[in-house]
Amino acid sequence: MFMSEVDVLDDVWLTYQTTVDSLNVVMRSVLKGNISALEKTNFIGESETEVLKKIRESREHADDYVIMALWTVFERVLFQHVQNESKRLQGNNVEKFTQAVYEKFENECEYWRVDDVLNLFKVVIDPNLIGNAKQVKKYRDWVAHKNIKKGQPQNVPPIVAYKVLSEIIKQLKVLM
Repeated sequence: MFMSEVDVLDDVWLTYQTTVDSLNVVMRSVLKGNISALEKTNFIGESETEVLKKIRESREHADDYVIMALWTVFERVLFQHVQNESKRLQGNNVEKFTQAVYEKFENECEYWRVDDVLNLFKVVIDPNLIGNAKQVKKYRDWVAHKNIKKGQPQNVPPIVAYKVLSEIIKQLKVLM
């Protein structure tokens, strides 16, 4: 059964929003010359230009990190759903062979490619939404690995990733 995956995704999103808001507050403080707001921070003694540069870079990193965090939670939900569905199909009358197949599945499904798992859901979730999730994954992979050979995919704004992944989770909960 689903724990509270949508809530967990919401927790990640709210943390991101708090981070962005905090960066904006610090930026405004710096631009207004409110040095007292910077006491006991690493910004003391740095130029305004350097502080603003660090804030902008931090914002870019926060945007990337939230994509990775959202994807991590989302991927766990997908695999849990597949495992739960397998348990449901197994039923109460378990023959030895069925039990062996299930145990093999349990041990190996964690190693399936997430694209293959996503494809399983195309029969119950709009394939376009699944395609959007794959775009989020491509961007997440780029952020995590920066594989130059694969080239940088199209940027996925955090709000888009959040909405796409949340919608899929919402639809999975309806299927349960």
